[in-house]
Amino acid sequence: MKKKLLCAMLLVAGISAAHAQPTTWEFTYQGFVDAATGVFDSDATFHGSFSGEDRNADSVITVDELSYFLTQGHLFWPIRRGDYGCNTSSHYRCEVSNFSYTLDGKLNYATKTGSYDGPHSSYSQAVIGSYFLSGGSRPGTRWENRYDWSDQTTFTISPAPVPEPTVALMLPAGLALMCLARVRRRKTSAEAGLAGLSVASIQPSRNLRGRSPH
Repeated sequence: MKKKLLCAMLLVAGISAAHAQPTTWEFTYQGFVDAATGVFDSDATFHGSFSGEDRNADSVITVDELSYFLTQGHLFWPIRRGDYGCNTSSHYRCEVSNFSYTLDGKLNYATKTGSYDGPHSSYSQAVIGSYFLSGGSRPGTRWENRYDWSDQTTFTISPAPVPEPTVALMLPAGLALMCLARVRRRKTSAEAGLAGLSVASIQPSRNLRGRSPH
């Protein structure tokens, strides 16, 4: 009975593995082409972090499943009125679109920020896989720095990507099948042993009936 219960627990563990727990990821892209010079800058970085939970178990974290999102120093979530961060005042506005992170390691999103305070302003934009830029202005001057992705741009994220759900389920499912097979083998062996004992107990009585008295 205990072994059957263990097998059932392994099956449940396999199913539960598909449901992600709240997790925080940190990521970095490194190595970009400076749009102003056309030169590849191996030290240029683009980084951020986000927290989320795959509530619908589809192996994709979407924007409505985020609880925290910070990129290039801009805090998009959570929004705390009166605190520093995106959309906390009419002078600091931010947008996020097309956010998705597949648990096998593919990140995608686009962002925009804008801060306006009298004659001073600043802004930023980013499209993952394409470019990111920042700029601003103040009386008498204006600036913008843009970097483009290249085939040399590297991507790291922690925790590391996980296998597809079907692969992730193989271990507990395999253990459950092995456990069930072992229980069945033992049951079959026990039944065969009992059958052998029954035959052995019957055979001597037949032999005794076949002997002639002396």
